[in-house]
Amino acid sequence: MSIHHFLRKLDQECISLFNRLRSIDEDLFFVEEVICNYYPTLPLVANLRCGAWYHPQFDEFVHFKSSDGHRGQWQLSLKRLNLNLIPLLVQHGACVLVDSTKKGRTLPDSFSRTIPIWCSVINRVACHLKGKTVYDSYVSSSHVDGRD
Repeated sequence: MSIHHFLRKLDQECISLFNRLRSIDEDLFFVEEVICNYYPTLPLVANLRCGAWYHPQFDEFVHFKSSDGHRGQWQLSLKRLNLNLIPLLVQHGACVLVDSTKKGRTLPDSFSRTIPIWCSVINRVACHLKGKTVYDSYVSSSHVDGRD
């Protein structure tokens, strides 16, 4: 057996069904630990792309697709507005959003691209509906006027 075949076989074993299920179980434990120890009062939200596997019960579901922010696609997908998340955020001020990523990445693409785009658009719409500009909202925030 060549080294190439040996390394390929080893790689296939690493992605076996058992290892995948074990990884999901470990991630479930991590989500439980984060919720219980750090954010027990915040609602738990699953990204339907991959996050729904990691806990038996969620308060809400969203659909943030990572490719919405890929390769210069800096726009909000009108197919996945996730407006169901807004009342939850208004009521609680925050949420715990569960998603997953490939081994070796720090964050899922949805966390580093899609969700920041969504937040920016939603904030701009909220400012527009209140009759303010984004700059007006920034200037009146505690970060600028010294109310830290």
